[in-house]
Amino acid sequence: MEARHKRCFMQWQPHYQKCQQAILKAVELCLKKHTIVIMGAGSLNDIPLDSLSQQFQKVVLVDLVFLKQARKKAADYANVFLEEADVSNRLSGLFSGEGAFDDAVNWALPQEADCLVSLNLATQLPLIPVSWLMQHEGLDEKGAGRLGKEMIQSHLNLLENFQGVRCLIADRRISEFDASGELIDQFDPAWDVVLPDVIDSWEWQVIPVGESNQNTSQMNQVGVSIW
Repeated sequence: MEARHKRCFMQWQPHYQKCQQAILKAVELCLKKHTIVIMGAGSLNDIPLDSLSQQFQKVVLVDLVFLKQARKKAADYANVFLEEADVSNRLSGLFSGEGAFDDAVNWALPQEADCLVSLNLATQLPLIPVSWLMQHEGLDEKGAGRLGKEMIQSHLNLLENFQGVRCLIADRRISEFDASGELIDQFDPAWDVVLPDVIDSWEWQVIPVGESNQNTSQMNQVGVSIW
């Protein structure tokens, strides 16, 4: 991902800036500013760390894995903490063959959180487990669709149950184009789960022409919900 970011800097930078602006807009609604939690922190490129570290006592960044570059960025701030965690709280069970999906089982949010951000994560959650289960455990398309919806809905429930300010930044539509720019595919990345209404949206050219082996390009419509 970091290598692609370097190659696609011009196409990705506007998306990163929009994400940072959306997070700061959510922060404006916070009555208290003790802790902000950002799920899907990834490379940290789309997070306004300078501003957040000044406004909050604690900034908690969460993802499955943080690479060296992200750790280096976070180390510049005494009140920025990285937490490697599965926010779906289900991957280990799914990979060990436990097919049951208990929506009552949730990842434990850090205490005293005032703002919870889901950053380009919600529609990505099912991709790896669904692909793995289809390849290794014979999960059929019907089961894949059901699991994908359950994982996204559970993530939305986590946001809904949070008592502070919530910010969801997520793909709302994915479009694929051929080398001539003709639309060849378009689909709902939320697996038909109804996401909250958007207050802002933009187009993110995730895969420019020439980046894909199939000589196609991909444009994601990203939407922001704050409530």
